[in-house]
Amino acid sequence: MSSAKQRITPEQAAAAIREHGGLRPAARALGMDSGWLCRIAKRAGAGTAAAPAGKPKGVKTLSDFRQAYDKDTIVPAKIKEGLAALGADGWEYEVEFAKLCGVGLYDMGRVRDRFADHVVSIGRNTKRAWAGSKALAGRMREMV
Repeated sequence: MSSAKQRITPEQAAAAIREHGGLRPAARALGMDSGWLCRIAKRAGAGTAAAPAGKPKGVKTLSDFRQAYDKDTIVPAKIKEGLAALGADGWEYEVEFAKLCGVGLYDMGRVRDRFADHVVSIGRNTKRAWAGSKALAGRMREMV
């Protein structure tokens, strides 16, 4: 292995990393230790990561934070997934629908007005059903 260290130029090391898609695959292909390949490639100023010029690799945006922690983003997305799971001809009572979506009833109540076209009140507002489509919800309302 020591002879391979001396034979490869920093430019060749950087090119091998780009060609093989990473440091470890390139080191395996060249038959050398990844630590040595990294040191040689750094001499070329290439580094080991092929990060885009605009944004460093691994940097998270406000959108990423919002999708991870903002309930005003998470809960509606889960409800949309639940409605898709019900399908155009499916419906479910609100408690079971909340379980299907993985959302608490309190959180569901906070955003229910956004999905009013899919919600059907049964009786004297004692129960609610969620319909998978607006058309199905309209037909259900006619029956109640």
